[in-house]
Amino acid sequence: MIMEHFLNNDYISIDIGFRNIKVVEVSVNKNQEVYLKNFGIASTPSNCIKNGVITNVAGVTKEIRKIIEENRMKVKKAKIVMSGTSIISRVFMVNRIGDQETDEVVRAAILQNMPINVEEYQIDYKILQEIREGDINRIKVFVTAVRKNIIKSYVDTLVGLELKPISIDIPANSIAKFFNREVKINRNELWYERQKYGGLSQDVFAVIDFGSETTIVNILRDKILEFNKVILKGSSNIDELITKKLMRNLMISESLKKQYGIITPDMNASQEHEELYPIIKNFIDQVIHQIYQCFNYYEMRCYGTKVGKIYIIGGGSLLKNLSKYLEDSLKVPVYPVGLLSIDGITVNDNLNAEKLNYLINCIGITL
Repeated sequence: MIMEHFLNNDYISIDIGFRNIKVVEVSVNKNQEVYLKNFGIASTPSNCIKNGVITNVAGVTKEIRKIIEENRMKVKKAKIVMSGTSIISRVFMVNRIGDQETDEVVRAAILQNMPINVEEYQIDYKILQEIREGDINRIKVFVTAVRKNIIKSYVDTLVGLELKPISIDIPANSIAKFFNREVKINRNELWYERQKYGGLSQDVFAVIDFGSETTIVNILRDKILEFNKVILKGSSNIDELITKKLMRNLMISESLKKQYGIITPDMNASQEHEELYPIIKNFIDQVIHQIYQCFNYYEMRCYGTKVGKIYIIGGGSLLKNLSKYLEDSLKVPVYPVGLLSIDGITVNDNLNAEKLNYLINCIGITL
């Protein structure tokens, strides 16, 4: 969904989430190395986003402008990532017979396979694979569709900020760009992976983004995105469950979640830990079940193969013991990944390092 291209490589990049707005100022050199100059994070105004649309452009614009001014960001060229809940993605096979144009057969397949009014959507696709079977060429296609009114609300936000829109993108593309680079993994972890999971493919991996309201499952093969699914469960739902079942306020519930995570209580555990564990465990088990369904769907319906490893990102991925719990449940090696786990990204030493892992989508769309 590229709108314009400029030679200048300084950008402001914006990620508007359900809970937080993230704004970064970056410089990208000719080798696509990214330098993070500055960033700011603020709470998203309530009731400003509905079904992916920014319904209160003025309120969101005001908050972003405040972040930009407080952090003295001067760049005018901007990229923005859309909310993922109303973005439709599909993978399907298309038969091309004879001299049929690829675009013609793909567009026809989209009309047949996606229950949408194409006039209301911006539709993009990419060819993942071409297979020759007799006289028929079979094309594996990844399609994304976004309502035009959603795109317009993000454009209106940038225009309201007097920024120049360079691109508007979806979280899945941001993740694909980010993980197209080498991921730095501890040598001991690599040895462990080879010993315990030597039979799994290293060409297919999942990136799971644990957000506050959603969990987004992305599957890449040879670093190319082939599957994307939004699960409507996020880490803030755990806070709500704790509040409801243990009668605590949301702030205390969030603090308890961070304190205990999903660590199994031992014989010396407090009563509080004993009460908390089944609440968090049951919720995570539900999310894992949906992740497993995504993996199975990718293998059976998207002509994929078994996922060989999982990278986890996002604020929710910081839950204590989550990576080990996921690994034990899904029988796949799991690695937490932060901003500095990726080659070619450097950061201003004066920035708050604790917040960097919330910026992956923002950085991804600058690549």
